[in-house]
Amino acid sequence: MRAWRIAIEKAALDRNCEGARASGGHWHSEGQPALYAAMTVELAVLEKFVHTEEVDEERLVLVAIDLPDDPGLCLDVPREDLPEGWDKLDDGGSATAFGTAFLKKREYLYMRVPSVIVGEGVNLVINPAHHAYEQVELSVTRTFSFDPRMFKR
Repeated sequence: MRAWRIAIEKAALDRNCEGARASGGHWHSEGQPALYAAMTVELAVLEKFVHTEEVDEERLVLVAIDLPDDPGLCLDVPREDLPEGWDKLDDGGSATAFGTAFLKKREYLYMRVPSVIVGEGVNLVINPAHHAYEQVELSVTRTFSFDPRMFKR
């Protein structure tokens, strides 16, 4: 199965997820490594865009993430099983606690969750501490830059 992300070039192939470990994120706490991905390139673009301030930030690339085709490695989380407020920008930490608990269990390689930006879209939270992570392949497919019109909002 293939998923996608837009990443800063120098960190694009960081299998240890050091940037995520240092900063934490919506689905994980600081100190916990995680790799976020989207099921489509378009959603990956939107996910990066909402966290981008300027057109001329660091050089970006489109990263393909190839995961093993084993449904047993996935926790598919339906919307109704997510904690209250998971889709709010300031959710009080409910999504962070939920995702961090998922990552610490190491039971699944990744979980599928709805996108906060586009509720019908699907994102993945991939666990680099899971034993099957060694089968995950990251590859840069091309450089990426946002259309400057996107910043005229």
